[in-house]
Amino acid sequence: MRADQKIGTCTADNLFIDGKFPVDAVSVTITSGEGTLARGTVVSMSDKTKKCVILGTTAGTGETLTPYGIICDDVDATSADAVAMVYRSGHFNREALIADDDYTITEADEAKLRNGGIYLDSAM
Repeated sequence: MRADQKIGTCTADNLFIDGKFPVDAVSVTITSGEGTLARGTVVSMSDKTKKCVILGTTAGTGETLTPYGIICDDVDATSADAVAMVYRSGHFNREALIADDDYTITEADEAKLRNGGIYLDSAM
């Protein structure tokens, strides 16, 4: 390959605000039936199953869903549980985050994420 040829591209998604806070990622299991979740999707963890679902999913009987992390890369959990990497700390752009359709991330959600090390701000 020649030195003046284009090898690849990178498109900024504005997910991160800056590197002020340490970024850490961990693997989690996404519950089957969640579909294809894109990078930047906020997930909640079930206290019963210890698996994650998209933020805004209604909890089952006797279950608590707690906002947990932000998906690092697209993952497909349409027909089976899927392992995904999620950011569990860092400084993120709230406008770039994805939640369940017709769900808006609340101040309570932000507080729970912040308690875990995820800080949200608006990008300028």
